[in-house]
Amino acid sequence: MKKTLLFTFAIFYSLNLMAQMAPGWEVYHSGYTEESRGISRFGILNDTSADVAWSVAYDGSGNGADISAIAYTNDGGLTWTAYDPVQLPGVVNLGISMVFPSDANTAYVAGYKRSFGNGGVWKTTDAGASWNKVTTSNMYSNSASFCNIIYFVDQNNGFVQGDPINGEFEMYYTTDAGATWTPIAGSDIADPLAGEYGYTGGVVGVGSTIWFTTNKGRLYKSTDGGLTWPNAYQTPLTDFGGAADNGSVTFKDVNEGWILRGNGELYHTTDGGVTWTLMTTTGLNNYGGEITFVPGQTDMLVAVDADATNNHAGAAVSRDGGATWERIIYYNFDGGPWEVLDVANGGQIQHTSVAFRDIDFGLSGGFSHLNDPNDPDSPSSQGVFKYVDEAVDTGSIANQTIEGLSVYPNPATNTVNFKSENAPIANIAIFDITGKEVIKMNDLSLNNTSIDVSNLQRGIYLVKIEDENGAKQAVKLVLQ
Repeated sequence: MKKTLLFTFAIFYSLNLMAQMAPGWEVYHSGYTEESRGISRFGILNDTSADVAWSVAYDGSGNGADISAIAYTNDGGLTWTAYDPVQLPGVVNLGISMVFPSDANTAYVAGYKRSFGNGGVWKTTDAGASWNKVTTSNMYSNSASFCNIIYFVDQNNGFVQGDPINGEFEMYYTTDAGATWTPIAGSDIADPLAGEYGYTGGVVGVGSTIWFTTNKGRLYKSTDGGLTWPNAYQTPLTDFGGAADNGSVTFKDVNEGWILRGNGELYHTTDGGVTWTLMTTTGLNNYGGEITFVPGQTDMLVAVDADATNNHAGAAVSRDGGATWERIIYYNFDGGPWEVLDVANGGQIQHTSVAFRDIDFGLSGGFSHLNDPNDPDSPSSQGVFKYVDEAVDTGSIANQTIEGLSVYPNPATNTVNFKSENAPIANIAIFDITGKEVIKMNDLSLNNTSIDVSNLQRGIYLVKIEDENGAKQAVKLVLQ
């Protein structure tokens, strides 16, 4: 029995010290040729036969200019065709709320009035080369009308949502791909609170179950593809898009979802948004930008943030439903070598938005940049990040050491001490003989720490330690 135990550990030890693969971002030009075009949101086609996506851009230069810009890709984000401004008949300077694709060439734009012409919905069937308005002249024609959302559950059935007019949200549905629209009666929509309104692009759906967000921190919910909206649930937020409070919501299925608050708090629901529980997380780094569930995965989430002033800019991934997070710090620019860009290494990249079709097609938005700001004819670069799940071979740590590291006592009984004479310890993970992670501590930033192991079964464990400089060491730990 003892020989079998040692043999099993030898295999486990060897496997866990083999090359480790880390996620990363390939960086591509977003198609926008103006400096600092930021991407506010993506619309990714939910069809694996075509890697099609659209983006909506805003002026990220700090000047706050009103722009009407969208871009299209049909090769998974490698190349983009930008429409900046997008030419939509009947309007001037339309505010673009969102873009929703329904096939490789067909997409819908929802927009709100800025200058001339009313808001509503426009449709393309040739990947953006031409557009036709599909909403009628009496839709979103009120001076207070504001069109926020266009969403389809299949090729033909969809709805459009706008802010309340005369005390009811202005909403319509179509069953013929936008050829005709039927008003959704106020009696089929939960009453808005005083002063309540929706947000551009503030929608998430799983099949025919759909939620949209409001400035009162509420989630409106439909379970019939948007035909009726009988429920509006209060979340822990007071506002999904305010300056004082804001957040992003995502759902895995009709029951389980998450809200990432602007201050970095993560909330979890298992009843479709009726109730929410504040989670305890490690490694999230106070990211408070946008969050998305990765469809097709069990418990995978990706969060991004653009707040460079507070060292929160970047991205992180969780594979256990939001409890623990790993920062995505590897970037590949123009097919060059992979680079590390993280706060701990003196670098960070702003991520403004994120969306995934599945683990093979995920995008995050950033800002377009001119290679030479002083040369107006220089080519633009950057702006889009494409997710790669196994991007970088971080190498075996079998023969790596952290200078000045001590792990004692070993063998241990109740407590294991970790002491670093040099760089602070960042992360500690302990694995049992089967390879299961039994203890994980991230973002420690400590030169001395202790771990209580009294509840672990007696036996042999593998401990992986990483310091803040990225140095790693593996230690065999015996508990007796």
